[in-house]
Amino acid sequence: MKGIRASRGFSSVLTSILMVGVVISIGISIWGFTHSATTVMRSDYYDEVMESVYKIKERFRIENIGVNITSAPSLQVWVVNYGACDINITRIRLSSGGNSTNYYPSNGTLLSPHDFMRFDIVQSEVSIIKGLSLTVMVVSERENKAYGQIQIQ
Repeated sequence: MKGIRASRGFSSVLTSILMVGVVISIGISIWGFTHSATTVMRSDYYDEVMESVYKIKERFRIENIGVNITSAPSLQVWVVNYGACDINITRIRLSSGGNSTNYYPSNGTLLSPHDFMRFDIVQSEVSIIKGLSLTVMVVSERENKAYGQIQIQ
């Protein structure tokens, strides 16, 4: 009888140790998951905040709009970045009266701070005729806009 009583106590201690081990391993798993999830959420939040900051810091304007109406009619739009971050021009919208046309620049439209770029828009993409009043809207990747207007003479 003595041997049976001793093994009963041992069984109870072993069960308790196993339960503690299971609880600790579950706790470590939960902690690892929450730590991983909060790290990802913190990183995403930081990226969103920085994108908002860049959107606020993004500054550009249409410096000049030129028209070549002679041999091959075309429109030139000069855009200058006077902000503190790089900008990417994604669209130039040309409006006249009730009509509007979108021009999508090719790759390589990244403007560094204090840099400028000229966009050439040819006759086939926009109607260039004398007497036309044309409104130009330049849109960046962050959806900031700059406006300009020209009267073609």
